[in-house]
Amino acid sequence: MQRVKSKKTTKKQTTMKKLTFILAIAGVIAFTSCGNKAAEQAKLDSIRKADSIRIADSTAQALQAIEAAKAAAEKAKADSLAAAAHADSIAKGLIKVKK
Repeated sequence: MQRVKSKKTTKKQTTMKKLTFILAIAGVIAFTSCGNKAAEQAKLDSIRKADSIRIADSTAQALQAIEAAKAAAEKAKADSLAAAAHADSIAKGLIKVKK
């Protein structure tokens, strides 16, 4: 003999259906709220890398400018010393100036 299932749902079954539905919705929300963290992290890493490169380039340019300024100052000092030595030689009569 077969048992005939009644179509009536008990209070326990209704409660379980509601609970299962609520848990399923909570699970879907939990998965979607996490998002694609790997893509976001990759984007942030790319931005950080670009900023690091930009800062390194700026620093290198600043150092080059400083070195160029130092070289110009050394050249000016050397030119000044050479001019002073030339003037001193003229004053001592070691070099005669043509008029």
